[in-house]
Order: sequence, then structure tokens, then C-alpha cells
Amino acid sequence: MPLTAQEQAGKHLYTVRCAHCHEYNDQGLKKVPPDLHNVFRGAQLPSGAPATDEQVRREVLSGRGMMPPFAGRFSDEEMAALLAYLHTGLR
Repeated sequence: MPLTAQEQAGKHLYTVRCAHCHEYNDQGLKKVPPDLHNVFRGAQLPSGAPATDEQVRREVLSGRGMMPPFAGRFSDEEMAALLAYLHTGLR
């Protein structure tokens, strides 16, 4: 099944703003960020928080652990697109 336009937009955002840490760790981080593939398939996020859109939005915008906050870097539309793409399991 092809990605919707919103999911495509989310994939682009994930690729340019998230994947360098969560996929490739090309920052050379000692503590590797969690894999986000199928992040919504379970009841909990890697952080142990509930796997809900609101919780993911909160963690992205506020930051968590070594992840910096992205507040002000994503519009509401972009955040919705990123969440839509994360719901695809990152296909």
C-alpha cells in the first residue's frame, strides 16, 4: 500500500530531522537512540511511556534524555505528518 501524501511528508521530515540519530547514529552518540520502527505497535514507547500520539508529540517537542527538544521546529501540520509516518512502522 503506497504512503499517503501526509505520510510522505512525514517520511521526509523523519529522514531529514530524525533518521541521522534514530536510524544511522551518524552523530557518533555513545548511547544509541531507540529504533522507532513499529513504535506504535506496542503499548509502550521505548521510554516506557504510553504509545500514544500525544506522548510522542510531547517527547519530540520537549525532548527526552539526550534528545534535544524540537519545540518551534515542527508546525502542527508537520507534527501530524511525522506521527502519520511513524504509524506506518517506517515503511
